[in-house]
Amino acid sequence: MTTTARVAAVVLAYRPTKSIITNVEKVAAQVDATYVVNNSAGEKSSEELFASLRSRGSVAVLDQPGNVGVAAGFNAGMRQALTDGFEYVWIFDQDSTVAPGMLDALLGAFEQPGAPVAIAGPALRAEETGHLYDGESATGVRDQSALISSGALFSRKALETIGLHDERLFIDYVDHDISFRARSAGFRLVKVYDTVLDHRFGASIESRFLGRRIYLSNYSPTRHYYMTRNRIVIIRRYGFGRWFWEDTAYATKAWVKVLLCEKDRMLKMRAALRGLVAGLRFRQVGKRVD
Repeated sequence: MTTTARVAAVVLAYRPTKSIITNVEKVAAQVDATYVVNNSAGEKSSEELFASLRSRGSVAVLDQPGNVGVAAGFNAGMRQALTDGFEYVWIFDQDSTVAPGMLDALLGAFEQPGAPVAIAGPALRAEETGHLYDGESATGVRDQSALISSGALFSRKALETIGLHDERLFIDYVDHDISFRARSAGFRLVKVYDTVLDHRFGASIESRFLGRRIYLSNYSPTRHYYMTRNRIVIIRRYGFGRWFWEDTAYATKAWVKVLLCEKDRMLKMRAALRGLVAGLRFRQVGKRVD
C-alpha cells in the first residue's frame, strides 16, 4: 500500500470457485486486512477453498450460519472492519478482480472539493468479454446517483451517519438503497473511471441469437423474485428518477434474453410476479441498519 489510510476489504463468498483465491490475493495486496464472509458454511464443496483462505495471515474468514444474503453478508464484514477501527471499508463479491493501484485511485476521490464523498467506485468491465459495460468509458471522477456494491469503497464517517445495508432486502438493490440514503444525508457518490474492475454478472453463459454472440445471466427464479420485489420497494421508497429509467432499460434487455433464450421461462415469470406482489405488500419501516 502507498496510502496511510487504514483500509479493510470485505469479500462476500457463496459457493465460490477457485478464482476467489486469486481475487482475494489481489485485493489483500492493497489493503491492511481482508475479511472473507463465508455465506456457504457447511457446504463440503467449498471447505478446501476456505481452508486455503484461512491460511493467509492478512485474511480472516467470517463464517455465517448458511446463506444470510448479500446485505447481511456485507454487513457482517463491514461491522467487523468498523469494530477493528478501519477508516475505510472496500467491499466485493467473489467474482470481481481489482487492478493494480485501484485503492489509491479510489481514495484520491475522497479528496474532491465540495460535499463529502460517502462511496467511491471504479469503472466496470465484463470479465467474460473484456469490454467495458455501457456508460463506463468516461475519464476522471464523476458524480453518480448510485454505485453497485462490488468495488465500492465506503468511508467510516458515512457509514456512521447512514448505517449499513438493509438486510430485509436480502439481495438485489441493496446497493441502490444505501446509495440513495447516502445522497439523502448530503454525501456524494463518485465513480473513478480511470481504474477498472473486472466483474461478472450472473452465470454469464455464452449463447447465440440470430447469429450473434450474447451472454445470458441465467438468474434463478428465486433471484428474479428478489429483483422484482426489491425494484418495487426502491420505487416506493425513493420514487422515479434517472436511476429508474437506466434500470428499466437494463431490465428490459435482460427480460428479452430471458423470454427468447433462457430455460425455465415460466418459472422465472411466475417468480417475478410473486415478487411484484411482495414488493407492493412490503412494510416500509426502519431503513437504517447499524
